[in-house]
Amino acid sequence: MTVRKNRLGELFDLEYDLLMYDITSTYFEGQAESNPMAQRGYSRDNRSDCKQVCIGLVVSRCGMPLGYEVFAGNTADVTTVERIVETMESRYGKSDRIQVMDRGMVSEDNIAFLLTGGRCYIVGTPKTMLKQFEAEVVKDDWNTIRDGLEVKLCPRPRKASDDDTETPGSDEELFILCRSRDRSQKEEAMVRRSEEKIAERLQNMQSRCEKQKRDPMPFSFSRYARGEREVGRLLGQNTRAARLFQVTVTKGDDGFAKLEWKKVQATRDWATLSADCYLLRTNVLDWTDEELC
Repeated sequence: MTVRKNRLGELFDLEYDLLMYDITSTYFEGQAESNPMAQRGYSRDNRSDCKQVCIGLVVSRCGMPLGYEVFAGNTADVTTVERIVETMESRYGKSDRIQVMDRGMVSEDNIAFLLTGGRCYIVGTPKTMLKQFEAEVVKDDWNTIRDGLEVKLCPRPRKASDDDTETPGSDEELFILCRSRDRSQKEEAMVRRSEEKIAERLQNMQSRCEKQKRDPMPFSFSRYARGEREVGRLLGQNTRAARLFQVTVTKGDDGFAKLEWKKVQATRDWATLSADCYLLRTNVLDWTDEELC
C-alpha cells in the first residue's frame, strides 16, 4: 500500500493533507437476491422501489480517488464516518490529515470521535444551526473570497450556561459563515417550489374537510387521524418549506375534522435572508478564511 501511495504521489503530485469524503448509491433493477448488501434505503436516484448499495468515496484535494467502501443500501451516511476515517488512516497514516465531509455525515458523536483521536476536520452543519448566527448574517462585514462568495470566521455561539470567564470556542472550534450568490438563486427557487406545492395541497385538503360537513355520516376518529397523517406526509415530503407553515387538524364543534393553516411570516423572512448562506465548522485554527473555503 505504501508503494502504491508513493507511486501515485510521484505520477500525479498528490497531496494527502486533505481528504474529502462523500457517499453515493447505485440501484439494481432486479431483486438482487444474491447480494445481501442490496437493501432499500434513501435513494439519491429517486428509485425507492429498487434495492441499492451505498458507496463511500474518499478523494484527495485535487479530486483523485484514494479509496472506497461499499455499504448496505439502508446504511445511514452518518454511521459510516468512523469506519471510513479509520480505514484511510490505516492506508495513508494518521498525521496531518484534515477530514472534509458534508453535513449529512455530521453528528455530535462523530465530532467527538474526531476530536478524541486528535483529528482535524472541516465539516458542514445542519441548516438549523445557521439560525444561531443570525446576528452575523445581517452584519455588513463579509470578506469577499472570490466572485460570488463571501465568508466570515465566527466563534462558537455563546450559550446561557457558558462560564462568563470563558471565550466561547476560542481554543476549540471556528465556524465559517459563507454567503454564495449562486446558492441563493438555487436555494430560493427550491424553497419556492416546495412552498407553492404545500400551499396548494393544504388548500385542497381544507376544502375537502369543509365538504365533509355536508356528509350526514358521523365524524369518525379514523377520518381525523387520516387527515393528520396526510398533513404529516405532505410536510415530510417537502422539508425545505415545511417550517414555513403552521398547520393544525382538530375536531370541530360539529364533530367534523377541521384543518387550519397559515404561513409563518417570521420564518419566511429568515428563509429569504439566509437562502444564500451556509455554515461550516472546523478545528483548524491556523488557516485563513480563503484556505478554509
